[in-house]
Amino acid sequence: MKYSDLISFHPIEDVIQLVTADDKNKAREYVKTYVMSDTMAESLQAPVIDQLQMDEVVDNKGVLIVGNYGTGKSHLMSVISAIATDADNVQYLQNKKFAEQVKPIAGKFEVLRIEIGGVVMPLYDVIMGYVQEDFEKRGIDFAGVR
Repeated sequence: MKYSDLISFHPIEDVIQLVTADDKNKAREYVKTYVMSDTMAESLQAPVIDQLQMDEVVDNKGVLIVGNYGTGKSHLMSVISAIATDADNVQYLQNKKFAEQVKPIAGKFEVLRIEIGGVVMPLYDVIMGYVQEDFEKRGIDFAGVR
């Protein structure tokens, strides 16, 4: 018997680009391939899911994901954003505990995925540039307020 008869390996991308999750098929693939322990699912509840949910009135805060290169930040954010925009993606989660936890945010968001490299512009201008561009694509007339 060979190892390949027992275990199925899928090639791993070196780097996951968050913006590629705009493609529904790619987003679904990210959800299917994300491996999460129960401990990780529990640790994401308060700082991420509870802050994103809008069913209960709480003092919601922003979420900042920080970690070393290659630790899965983009993959995690791709998974969360894929679920937040499309509730059907919940069924593809491998960790059933996390699948239950994300139901309050599933399919309830419009997501604008951006990656910011080294820039000299103020952060407000960078973000509002992306927001205005996205709104134009959606046919929404909007001018940022300064």
